[in-house]
Amino acid sequence: MNKKHCILLFLAFIGLSGITKPKFSYKGYGNVANYFESENDFQRFFNFQAGDNVAEIGAGNGENMYGFTIVSDSITFYVQDIDSITLSKNSFDKVVKHCKQLKKPMTNKFHRCIGTVKQTNLPDNTFDKILLISTFHEFTFMEEMMTDIYKKLKPNGQLYILETHCLSHKNYTSDETIEMMKK
Repeated sequence: MNKKHCILLFLAFIGLSGITKPKFSYKGYGNVANYFESENDFQRFFNFQAGDNVAEIGAGNGENMYGFTIVSDSITFYVQDIDSITLSKNSFDKVVKHCKQLKKPMTNKFHRCIGTVKQTNLPDNTFDKILLISTFHEFTFMEEMMTDIYKKLKPNGQLYILETHCLSHKNYTSDETIEMMKK
């Protein structure tokens, strides 16, 4: 084998190895992994479909987007938070870059949105799925936020609320949460 063939073989090996899919854990998938036993449970629960518009409200720096990208193609993700420092353009761009390194070609699209304590600033009637992951208990103006979120969903859109017991905030029961959704 000559030197040229060795180089091509090495490049082919690098291309095949790519970036390996991380273990299903917080480190690989973000905070959302804490709610599921396995990647299969995670995939079945969200059931992302090509063409979905998905928003995560209270997304911090957008770390969950990496996990969503592992299990989806052709999704438009909006990452929203009220903290413009945590969700700075620079930190968001780093997460997007990380996502783009995961898959070739990258078919997902990513948007950043800074909201306020009373509104998301997301576009109305746009989302197939809106995700609140460890966020619901953080709303200071619950009624205003839930009214705003409702406007953002498409007519058949779905709202996902994933909460855990929190020591420093009010913990809503399932019944309380359902009652708020009925309003």
